[in-house]
Amino acid sequence: MLAIGVDVGGTSIKSALIEIGDPKVAESYGIVKFHSLPTQARDGRDRIVANIIKAIEVFDWKSCDMIAVASAGTIDWDSGNVVFATNSLPGFTGLELSRVLSEYFGRRVIAINDAVSALVAEGFLGAGKKANSVMMFTLGTGLGASLLKSKTLDARSVVDTKLGHYKLYDGGRECACGEKGCAERYVSATALKKYGNENLYQLFNSNDILQKKTIGDFYKDFTRVILRAVELYSPELIVVGGGVIEMSEYWWQGFLKEYKSKSFTPIVCANLGNKAGALGAVYAMANGKFENQ
Repeated sequence: MLAIGVDVGGTSIKSALIEIGDPKVAESYGIVKFHSLPTQARDGRDRIVANIIKAIEVFDWKSCDMIAVASAGTIDWDSGNVVFATNSLPGFTGLELSRVLSEYFGRRVIAINDAVSALVAEGFLGAGKKANSVMMFTLGTGLGASLLKSKTLDARSVVDTKLGHYKLYDGGRECACGEKGCAERYVSATALKKYGNENLYQLFNSNDILQKKTIGDFYKDFTRVILRAVELYSPELIVVGGGVIEMSEYWWQGFLKEYKSKSFTPIVCANLGNKAGALGAVYAMANGKFENQ
């Protein structure tokens, strides 16, 4: 069985050709080919959709059994509609994403949130597959935060918590959502680059006092967000993924020192890397329950 998984972010669109043996067996999912292209989000909705289509057409989609898309933005699990998207994907709010893609390809295409998709991948195929309830944070352009309440894949068990827009500081930094002080303005790759150093490798290895303070504040702010998640949802395990985790060797141990002084909830790094979005979307399509997709 062959499937195409797509992961739509504000900067790039990643797509993968995935071979599946048994859809319910984690070890039977394998990526055959992987592709990435720019989102060109600043050009608006039509350009983004056109690039999603292009990312799918890179492969022989007609020979595939499934096409599944994960995208940034609040996406309704049952309908595949984009309920809300920040300015990282201009014009996406209100888009019936799964319907538009299904009509273009003449076949069923499902769409889910990208943080939820990464969670599904790690919760069933990766770092969290042995835990019953998993909370995942994705540190990338923004801060994704999603919860897998149980190992049943439906609208009730998979939750996009929107904790990336949890108000960390009243009257704080302006966020793309229109509010101020949101967590992702302090805890994300974008935040670290804007308020520290454009080169994250240099930032994490800097001896500059101000940049060290930036990292220390990042540890504290991220810990505060996780503590809020534990308070609200009591997950069995926390998984951290996204682009920043790919540099974990430079910051993870320092963060753990701060986190473990405040919490006993187990926390681990994601292990599927930038393939998680595409894998999770496909796994969800193969095993999930959707009302109108």
